[in-house]
Amino acid sequence: MSSQQRRVDPRLVEQIHQALKLWHKDASHGSPLAHLRVVRSALSGGRVNVRLATNQVLLEALEVLEQELPDHALLLRKRFLDNKPAHVVGNEINLAPATLFKRQGRALERLAEIVQGMEYGAVEAATVLTKSCLPPPPYSYLVGVEPHLDHLERVVKEMAPAIIGVFGIGGIGKSSLAHRLAVRLTAEQSAFAAAVWVSARRCAFHTAGFVESLATPALTSEDLVEELAHQLIPLSELPAPFSVKRALPLLRQHFSRTRTLVVVDNLETLEDVGALLPALRRLAHPACFVLTSRRSLPGEPDVYPFTVPELGQEDALRLLRREALLCNVPSMAAAADGDLRAIYDTVGGNPLALKLVVGQVALLPLDRVLGNLRRASGAAAEALYRYIYLGSWEQLNEAEREVLTTLVLFSQEGADLDTISQRCEVQGPDLEQALAQLVRLSLVNVSGDLFHRRYSVHRLTETFLREEVLRW
Repeated sequence: MSSQQRRVDPRLVEQIHQALKLWHKDASHGSPLAHLRVVRSALSGGRVNVRLATNQVLLEALEVLEQELPDHALLLRKRFLDNKPAHVVGNEINLAPATLFKRQGRALERLAEIVQGMEYGAVEAATVLTKSCLPPPPYSYLVGVEPHLDHLERVVKEMAPAIIGVFGIGGIGKSSLAHRLAVRLTAEQSAFAAAVWVSARRCAFHTAGFVESLATPALTSEDLVEELAHQLIPLSELPAPFSVKRALPLLRQHFSRTRTLVVVDNLETLEDVGALLPALRRLAHPACFVLTSRRSLPGEPDVYPFTVPELGQEDALRLLRREALLCNVPSMAAAADGDLRAIYDTVGGNPLALKLVVGQVALLPLDRVLGNLRRASGAAAEALYRYIYLGSWEQLNEAEREVLTTLVLFSQEGADLDTISQRCEVQGPDLEQALAQLVRLSLVNVSGDLFHRRYSVHRLTETFLREEVLRW
């Protein structure tokens, strides 16, 4: 649809009028057009203030108007750019006051249409850029993520952190949340002009019940810079031969022109994260980085941590029914809540585990599928547990394993430090240190308030600890 066919918003006409009146004012007066993507794009390089960025957009629109209606453009230039009173302009172009103001009104409406068309074009261009730099979404639908997205969007806009860490146990939905956040933050009138994606994933779990190994080495800072450079810098501008040292200034220049959200997905080892943080800090501001990992980063002052919780029961049942429809398992889609709650009682709100159950029910009776998960028997159940837990379990020392298995004794609400101490052989500072490591590895959840903390495990973790860990 062309800009002429779109009905212009009367509010935009008034905002254009006010912006023209502010043409000669300084930045302290702000801009009624500051919300437009075209204005934010003009601001992104940091070389102009909001007033100059607004004037730049208006000037471009006036040049278009001049090609279509030169008399209308001349009137606006004399009135606002030359800052002449209406009666003076009327005398210069031989118009009575009533006629002049009618023409001015039509000129403002057409100028608003042109600016609106520029805005639509900028949004569409940003959408194309975003889609070209993001992989296909790792989800066909999402359940229960809107509160998390709202929270992270507020964090980005109000706190402007250099790095956001999205942490959580395997299968909990970190990548899906990061992808949806990137799409939202690059949508119309949002925080970023573009988003890019760098993956460090080394294996993938398929809900058919097997793990696929990916030939992905550990992501170094050099790898990250090279990947970003090839995604964002035109081939003709890349240094030849390529070197990180020569590419870094080009990346910084790109980020200064186009505010970009960079997602680095599936950083699963401490070596990955530790090596990358210095490089990320050199490139951050105005770029922002989102890292997804099973291992959190406590003590990093410029990393905002967000731990993805498991789904509550209501959302888990919604996901089961939606997945059942997609997998053509109508008996599950139409099942009573009581039957589906048995699934939740076994695996909790881990989306990956819930989807595995649906995939298995397409082949086996539900009782058999849940029995396999409870006993950690069958290829699919064992593959799930190994995918989610084996790497973390192998990093634990004896004290940490003792504390983790002790937590199985408590309900889903968990227990406080004193209660855990009463049931656990690990005591004092060793207990606190073990809990800290388990939290870092997303194996233990922390809840409570300023004066009371409780520690718990996911329901799926409980099932895993009761059975599969004994084999390892």
